[in-house]
Amino acid sequence: MSKTEPLYKLIYNTIKKQILTGVFPYNSQLPSEKELAGQFGVSRITSKRALNDLAKEGYIIRFPGKGSFVIFKGLPAERSYTISLLLPFFKNAGLEQYVQGISDYLKPTPFHLVIHSTQDDPDKQRQLIQSLSKETSDGVILYPNFPVSLIDLVYKLMLDDFPIVLLDKKLVDLPIPVVSSANFQGGYEATTYAIKQGHKNILFFSFASYLENSAVKDRYLGYLKALHEHQIQPTLHLQQSDYPSNMDQNHLLQSFLEQTKKQGYTCIIVEHDILALELISTAADMGWDIPSDMSFIGFDDLSLAHMITPNLTTVKQYFYQIGYVAAEKLLALITDPVKNAPPISIEVPIELKIRKSVQFIEHEKGADN
Repeated sequence: MSKTEPLYKLIYNTIKKQILTGVFPYNSQLPSEKELAGQFGVSRITSKRALNDLAKEGYIIRFPGKGSFVIFKGLPAERSYTISLLLPFFKNAGLEQYVQGISDYLKPTPFHLVIHSTQDDPDKQRQLIQSLSKETSDGVILYPNFPVSLIDLVYKLMLDDFPIVLLDKKLVDLPIPVVSSANFQGGYEATTYAIKQGHKNILFFSFASYLENSAVKDRYLGYLKALHEHQIQPTLHLQQSDYPSNMDQNHLLQSFLEQTKKQGYTCIIVEHDILALELISTAADMGWDIPSDMSFIGFDDLSLAHMITPNLTTVKQYFYQIGYVAAEKLLALITDPVKNAPPISIEVPIELKIRKSVQFIEHEKGADN
């Protein structure tokens, strides 16, 4: 879990999970404020806040002078429970960490995980979502790889009160909880770092449409905010559609890099590490020296980011924690006694990993901005 998680929230989540998994069954008494304070090494005010939140959400009832008692009746024990996880691939950058986080949260619960691969195919993704029902699954965690094509199906699930949590991306304005990285903050911190390193001509590059991909859109908006704060004029968000459709990717990247350098850019903020690594590899094939000829910042912190030369400066996503929180959120939707509560999306903090792919540019004093 996040190091920035408030202590009362740690107690709240721990007790809530123990209630959901039957460690504290219906009508059982919870440890006192004093006992919880000692167990977690916090003040009684902190443990009291956690218990009050559990009472507010209908898990427990508190009687002054008598203690706190569980009023949540839990799940019927006569059947098993299934969580469906829909991912583009079984194994891919970061996706296996999503699976590990979800699996670890579900271990002590009566829920078991069934993983489906959409095979990076929008039709396959639709078929799998259409196959979901309350008879076959108790809830779904969905990585919407083709968000625009899913609005009708996901909206139907929502109208049918089918518990659903999204990973990484929002679906337009549908009131469905999303667990993602702090993408806006990541774009902002990456761009701010480039500016502090002396870069004034900074480009954001993506193959995804930020109008369709909320994660990329938020990274781009963070980039724009950093530029605005430093009074730097932004440029157009370049996308794959800006190039001829018959151009293969290698030539496309070469053309992009040549154009970028010709226009005077010195640093490229890239939507994710894989694309950043492809750009660096293409630049090396073109005889460029990185970061002297061009600086790059990625997003993800994949293991490959450590292996290339120079090591890639990137924004680290905590995929394991995203998966863990998504499972926690879904079980709350399935078992939460409070109905009609507004969905709450959660952002997991990011961390800028500074390495060697960004050059420091020293400007002469008095030079024009």
